[in-house]
Amino acid sequence: MKTRNVLNTVAHTLPDWHVVNDRQFGRITAYDPQARYEITVNLPDRDTIRIVRTQYELAEDNTVLNTSDMGEEQALAELARLLAAPMPRTDRLMWLKDQFDKTAEWWRNTIGDEQMAKDTDDMAERYMHVCEYFNKYPERDPVSVFKGWLLCEKLGSPYETRRQTALHMLADVWQLDKD
Repeated sequence: MKTRNVLNTVAHTLPDWHVVNDRQFGRITAYDPQARYEITVNLPDRDTIRIVRTQYELAEDNTVLNTSDMGEEQALAELARLLAAPMPRTDRLMWLKDQFDKTAEWWRNTIGDEQMAKDTDDMAERYMHVCEYFNKYPERDPVSVFKGWLLCEKLGSPYETRRQTALHMLADVWQLDKD
């Protein structure tokens, strides 16, 4: 399989991303600066193409595409399908949990507001319970349920810190929806 064909497939599948052919390491890297999401496609050395999805410099997904029994067109079509697939469900859920943890740390260390940090931790705990419940129903998205719960918390809580925490966490959820 030619490097040019792999590069064209990556560029056409991910049109808004920055795509670079890294000849030194034998790979093509696509980077989305808004989502801070990177996909590395190792050029086929034998009969495999390795696709590594990385966000915040942490490898989230490592897929190996075996092209030994495929023609070039079929291999490029399968590569395009894998690249166009959305972030796996587990990755989305854990990204949101990481955002909540970072927010709690920010309240604690930067602002010094222990109550806001505690509220964020409590709500993140609630989020994990929602995710655990929805593991029984993989076709449903716990993020939308948690978003509804946060909206209720923002509107109905008599405590200002709970309302502010819910508002900050909703911003993270909306960012996930945009990506």
